[in-house]
Amino acid sequence: MPYFRTYPGLYVPQPLLIRPASASTDLLAAGIDILALSKINWNNAQLKERGPLTLRTAYRVGAILKHVSEGARIATRYAHYM
Repeated sequence: MPYFRTYPGLYVPQPLLIRPASASTDLLAAGIDILALSKINWNNAQLKERGPLTLRTAYRVGAILKHVSEGARIATRYAHYM
């Protein structure tokens, strides 16, 4: 991070190891899929956060939904909880 002149995390980032499930797996397509699915992790504004943003958000939504009474209608759109 240029602003801090150091890496802000408590650990050294490790590269991702991509191993094909079979010989016919297209590594470029697999890499594109992996980066697309994990992009939200790197868009996280919390510099010290190590866990995936998607899981943290799911836990927070779950913490909200545990207070909903049984039989009540709940919002199904993800944006409702943001």
